[in-house]
Formats: sequence, structure tokens, C-alpha cells
Amino acid sequence: MTNQHSISLLPRSRGLRMAVAAVTALAIVNLQWWTAFSGKHTQWLAQAQAQAAANSTLAILCVPTNKKTADEAESIERLLFEASRRLDTVRPFDLSPQPSQDQAAKAAENVEDALRALLLRTPKRAGERLAATEAALTEAPNAGDERLLARYYKAKGLAFLANNDLVKARDSIAKSMVLFPNQSIDEYSSYGASAREMFETVKQLIANLGTGDLKIVSKGSRGDVFVDGAYRGTGTAVLEDVAAGPHRITVRSAGQGAERKTVEVVTGKVMTVEFDLKPAAFSQELESGRKVLMDNFTQPSLVEDRIRELRNQLGADQMLVLRPKLAKKTTELNGFFLGADGVFKSVKITIDKDEKYMDKLADFVATTVGSKLVADPGTAPLDARQSVVTQNKTAGAATDAATAYIDPNAPLFEDEKKEDRPITKEWWFWTAVVGGAALLGGGIYLLTQGKAGDTTATGTMNFNLNTSVPKP
Repeated sequence: MTNQHSISLLPRSRGLRMAVAAVTALAIVNLQWWTAFSGKHTQWLAQAQAQAAANSTLAILCVPTNKKTADEAESIERLLFEASRRLDTVRPFDLSPQPSQDQAAKAAENVEDALRALLLRTPKRAGERLAATEAALTEAPNAGDERLLARYYKAKGLAFLANNDLVKARDSIAKSMVLFPNQSIDEYSSYGASAREMFETVKQLIANLGTGDLKIVSKGSRGDVFVDGAYRGTGTAVLEDVAAGPHRITVRSAGQGAERKTVEVVTGKVMTVEFDLKPAAFSQELESGRKVLMDNFTQPSLVEDRIRELRNQLGADQMLVLRPKLAKKTTELNGFFLGADGVFKSVKITIDKDEKYMDKLADFVATTVGSKLVADPGTAPLDARQSVVTQNKTAGAATDAATAYIDPNAPLFEDEKKEDRPITKEWWFWTAVVGGAALLGGGIYLLTQGKAGDTTATGTMNFNLNTSVPKP
């Protein structure tokens, strides 16, 4: 008699058998997914990685060779930050964070909606959006740069113009053009002939404006000073012959929170503005990290560890750390880049100081991070709208909200020049004419009609108009 023994690889417990089956199924699914992404489908994985890198943030840090070259490193860091604003899929991480970013974004959205409403001749919506913008800027006066304020004042001016309040329209558009002088008449063409005329009037007015002086003091730090978006010095800046009117001033310094103020320059006077920047949340980490990098820049392994740690402390996705060397005709940049995918590499370039210096800096940053360059946002028009007449209006052509024809010479709103319309164009004029004619015709008809059933006698009547009396 032969004994046969069988060995089962499955657990005897029903619950354990179900668990093993689930794990096996999961492994099979994972294997199938890996097979799908391998071979000819690897582009799916590449697309996913590209999407993860899109819209990531880039922190740029320049480390001096010693304390004597700290100013040089700071200036290059500022230029590289400006250059990084031209990246297509990467946003610059500001080492001097600006508060009220949410309020600024909401205000910018409301201003855009207001300008669109003005373009489409819908005054109620424009007024609502401008009121919301004013409330947001009042609540957070530090929010918004000179471009946002210039767009806001432009929209307010066009709204005043639509309501025929010419003085307020002139003053508001003048504020916009002082804040952002590079506006052109083409940016007003879509809003009608009256908007173009107002632009030309304000342009002549600004040319004859007086000037004043502006003194900007950054207490406690050597902050970079920007007036209406242009860099004007570090620490204390004294500006002469500044156009009278509002100006947006920003002071920023790495490791310190940026601060903004609007200052009204008065003709013939000196306006003094003081700033006292406060430490950013990552101030201590940035300061200690910069010191470690400066002292150990020739040790790549130690630098890599510190950069990875510092990137996490800042909250950036990518990080570019450079040690610049400035010569009379060239700038040498030597350093390291940590990408969003975790890849760490060394970078080096020497750039000639010529008329294309800023473009070369921007191209170096774009090549390093694997992004494309777009137009410099600082040179973009304030309001890049084209004429609303994108195609000729043809009889019987179908129109919708996207292709609706709007005459660029029409007033902003339907009632903008209501008082100048001929009386024959008013609906009430013809209503009165028709009603009066009907009343007059009815009256004549009643006077010439008798009662029903009456007979009327006819005959001849003679009148003697000689009133002389015969003598007796």
C-alpha cells in the first residue's frame, strides 16, 4: 500500500487565502501598468514628468567669494531674478516674499473683468468690479504693483468718461499714465473715439506737469529700491525731478519681506518715505545656508546636501546656486543646479558685458532649468487689447458673444452722449407726434359729425354788411 502525500501552497484559513489572492492580483496589475509604460509607451511617463515640472518655482541664490564681493553677488542675484521672470513654465521664487498675494491676484482679476465690461459696453458690471477692486486695495494697501494700479486707474478713468464726468476721467487716466508711462493710443482705441481723445489730452497734460524730489530710506537693511518697477538703488535712494502724481515704491531684500507704498509726489517739494522691512519666515535658514555654501563651495558633496536641505526649508521646487566673478568686460557664473526631479548638476558660463547682457543671462537660466523664454513682462503693454472689430460686419452674418461686432467709434456706453443726440432720434419725440396727430384728427372728426338720425335743413343766407342808417 502506497501512501501519497500532497502539499498545498495555499493557507488553510479562508481569510488568509483571500489576502494572498488580493496581493497576487495587485502584483499582476502593477506588472501590467509597468509594461504599458515601457517600450513604445514611455512617452506617457515623459509627459507626466514634464507636467510635474511645469509651473514649478525656481530659487536663485548667489554666494560671494568673501565679504568684499557681497555687493557684486547681490547685484547679480537681482539681475538673475529679473531674468527668471521670462521663463515659460517656471516661476521665480521670491527670496523677498511679498505679502497680500491673494488680495493682489483677486484685485487683478476684478480689474481685468472691469476692462472687459467697458470694452463690451456693460456699465453695471464694470462698476461692480471696480468697487470690489477698491475694497481689496483699501483692505491690503501693500497688495499690487504699479502695473495693477495703473490698470485700475485706467479702468476708473474710462468708467468716469462713460458717465461724462470728464474731470474725474482726466485725473484718473493721468494717474495711470504717471504710474505706467509707456502707454500708447492703440491701448485706448478699443474703447471708442472719446477714449482716444482723452488719452491725447492727458498726454499733453502730463508733458506740462511739474516735478518734485523723492527720498526713499530703507531702515535696518540694505533693501533694493524700485520706483514704478524700475530699480533705483539700494539702501537710501534720492530721486530728483520726479513727475508729480502717484508712484508705486517697492523695497525688497533677500530674507526680508518686501514692502510697497504709494507716494504722491507734489510739485516743488521733497517727499520722504521710510521702509522698515521685517524678516521672512525662512530668514534664519537662508542666512545660515548662504554662509555654509560660501565656506564650502569647493566641496560638491557637502554643497549638494546643503542645497537640498535649503530648498526644502524655502519651499521652492528647484534651486540654482552660483558664485559670480565680475571682471571689467565679463561675468563668470560657476555653481550648481538642483532640479524639480532631484537631479543635481554643476553649471558654468562666462558672459560678455555687451548690449545683449540681460538676454544672455536669461538664456543661461532658461537653458539650465530646461525652459523656454517669453517676452520680458516689464516691456509688455499695460492693456494689450486689440480693436474689437476683428472682421468686417456683413449683412446677415451670424454673431455670438465671441465675435459680436462693436463699432470702435461708438461711445463707451449707450447713454454716454445722450444729450447730443438729435431730437428726431428720441423715441418720445415720435410718440408725441403720433399721439398729437391722433388727438387732433379725432377732435376734427367729432366736430364735423352730428347725432345719428338727425335731418339737416339747407338753404341760402344773405348778409348785408352796410351798417349806414337811412335818413328820415
